[in-house]
Amino acid sequence: MQSTSLQAKAAGIALGALLVAAGPALAADPVTLTLGSWRTEDIAVWQDKVLPAFEAAHPGIKVEFAATNTNEYNAAIQSQIEGGAGPDLITCRPFDVNAEWIRRGYLANLDGLVGLENFDATAKAAWTGTDGASYCVPVAAVLAGFYYNIDIFQQLGLKVPTTSAEFLAVLQKIKDDGRYTPLSVGSAEAWQLAYDGLYSIGPAYWKGEDGRLGLIQGTKKLTDPDFVAAIAALKTWTAFLPKGQESLQYADMTQLFTLGKAAILPDGSWNINQVTATGLKVGVFAPPVVNAGDQRYMQEMPDMAIGLNPAGKHQDAARTFLTWIAGKEFQEIYVNAAPGFFAMSSQPVQYQNALAQAFADLKTGAKLTPRLALDRLSAGTPPLDDEIWRLLQVMFTTPDTTPEQVATELQAGLSSWYKPQMGQ
Repeated sequence: MQSTSLQAKAAGIALGALLVAAGPALAADPVTLTLGSWRTEDIAVWQDKVLPAFEAAHPGIKVEFAATNTNEYNAAIQSQIEGGAGPDLITCRPFDVNAEWIRRGYLANLDGLVGLENFDATAKAAWTGTDGASYCVPVAAVLAGFYYNIDIFQQLGLKVPTTSAEFLAVLQKIKDDGRYTPLSVGSAEAWQLAYDGLYSIGPAYWKGEDGRLGLIQGTKKLTDPDFVAAIAALKTWTAFLPKGQESLQYADMTQLFTLGKAAILPDGSWNINQVTATGLKVGVFAPPVVNAGDQRYMQEMPDMAIGLNPAGKHQDAARTFLTWIAGKEFQEIYVNAAPGFFAMSSQPVQYQNALAQAFADLKTGAKLTPRLALDRLSAGTPPLDDEIWRLLQVMFTTPDTTPEQVATELQAGLSSWYKPQMGQ
């Protein structure tokens, strides 16, 4: 009996030891979150830099970066969530798309999340619901301006233009020299005529937020002189474009510039890596003012944020990740791993990329404004943003199309469905 008792006791001790040994291993199994995104070009940024930093500080949580092609992302998120699935964390589009996702219940209310206090109301506006609540943590914004070839400018004795008249004079000098294309712009992809063209130079004419909010509130219309003047200023570019610009795509525009064949590339900060890939000496200047001494305006577009899928199984872990995203460590890692994307937090961030810092410096003294048509004005049919793409492309490919005609058709489309503009 004593022997049996001792054997049982020994077996119990051994089993207990095994359970104790196994316990920490079982407890250490991490929660795995998925992060949906359209930024396929950021896979290495997240997998090699961002997520290892988070996981080192939070060993109980792993995050998988699940990227979908940009053009397929919105439909993929909708299909997944409507099917009862979807990623735990959702990269949020700004303004109208996000407003629809909030309405459909795709995103959880984040009010009270630790870290949101690092962002002011303007930074959060693109992802704020009609109830005034925040539904996404802002990640980054992008800027638009003009890259220029420093060597060409020095060779031709050109100075960086600050007014519209100086800008046209510089373009004319480059054209007269004959060795370089003045503006590396094509119209095959209409979106960039809006984002790198009209939305970039236009705020100087419609006074930034005065014009944008005026359209939203119905106190201004697209046929007003300041909007027509902005469209007319963009049309002046057509005299300085590459031959065959009608078939020139966005990647072709970048290549023409990086090969040293074009002097100026209107583009966004998101393209810094591509623009500097060949080792070209590149500078950047801000959109010109109309007249010397005018207030400067600059397009700063809230580009992305990250929200929480309310149907996700790991809510606490996901909120922990979002709090980290809202902090300075993430902001500095991301904006320096993806130069050309700028932190939206009130916390100061240093940019290691010289051209990114130069872009950021352009904001000093400028009034910032997002893209004209993405907030409420593209939530109906026809969407104003899509119509701007279409009609600018027509203007760039059909010489007899006037700015007045473009403005009139844009206004007619907006007035057909957007209540504050009806009857305008």
